[in-house]
Amino acid sequence: MKGWPMYQELQQLKEMGLNKSQVQRKLSIDWETVNRYWEVTPDEFAKIRRNNKRTRKLKKYEDQIVKWLQEYPDMSSAQIHDWLKEHYPDYQGRERTLRRYVSSLLTQHNIKKPIIQRQYQAVDELPMASGQIDLGFTTLVNTQGQKVKLTGFGFVLSHSRYKYIEWDDKPLTTARFIHMHYQAFEFMGG
Repeated sequence: MKGWPMYQELQQLKEMGLNKSQVQRKLSIDWETVNRYWEVTPDEFAKIRRNNKRTRKLKKYEDQIVKWLQEYPDMSSAQIHDWLKEHYPDYQGRERTLRRYVSSLLTQHNIKKPIIQRQYQAVDELPMASGQIDLGFTTLVNTQGQKVKLTGFGFVLSHSRYKYIEWDDKPLTTARFIHMHYQAFEFMGG
């Protein structure tokens, strides 16, 4: 529910004697929105809506965003935000605003996001003093503009959930992997 109907219903509930929290729950809208429009007259609301240019600012990117969504329906708003910044140097939008806009475009253009099943399996509780190790890899750009591949090593103790994380820009070798284990054990006092 957006715009004028939301404002009218908010004001009606206020006149009925409901407080801001009750109105927020009843309308299922953000508390900040209720607070913002609580004391606003209808004329002031109309003026605010006319001055709200967020959606119009995004309108010039609509065709490109829809094209991306049709080609990659599982694309997230965060990815679209990054791609807009990359392809359009003048883009200054906020991620939250874009997320709402993308949601409306998905509905408007009847684009269905695929349901992605997480692939994981529950692990039995490990005995005390044991832990779990995980590796990850990412590529970043350093201050000289060069791409650098990083290896992430994470170690979590089973019961205390005490964590050790290390990033390394050297290639992962068996010797390096063993050294990361040693560093983790030393950090944890083991």
